[in-house]
Amino acid sequence: MRRLDYFVAMALRVIPIACLVALFLLIFVNVIARTFQLAGFAWFDEVITGLFAWMVFVGSAALWRENDHFQVHWLQTVLPVRSSHLLRLLIVALGLCFLFAMTWFGASLTLKAKAMTPILSMPTSLFYAAIPISGAVMFIYSLVDLFRLFTQKETKL
Repeated sequence: MRRLDYFVAMALRVIPIACLVALFLLIFVNVIARTFQLAGFAWFDEVITGLFAWMVFVGSAALWRENDHFQVHWLQTVLPVRSSHLLRLLIVALGLCFLFAMTWFGASLTLKAKAMTPILSMPTSLFYAAIPISGAVMFIYSLVDLFRLFTQKETKL
């Protein structure tokens, strides 16, 4: 399992970084082309949209895996240990509900999408697929967090 987790972690890091590098290069080339009034890229917006979607959703999953996303710990630190533990359980349970809905409706959107991009004729479902894939990854890591919360002793943050 650790080996699989390692490969998932690497993919969750490499994909957003690759998207960011590609975004930077495409925008840089586009700025240069416009500066020197060279031919524009008709497909530019389509590729930027797809890269940005994958960067954001997979990057979010990477942050979720590392438990590095934005969190406010104030209430957990001022509550007694048992209440703090219950609050963390509630937060994870609510997160699971949200991630289930995000994954379910994201998968539904992806499967129903039949549109093609106007220039490159790429299926828009390729862009939408980032939603259920990232949601499923975050859901799985939330289940792991829930398991840890149930099996660990109650401790203060």
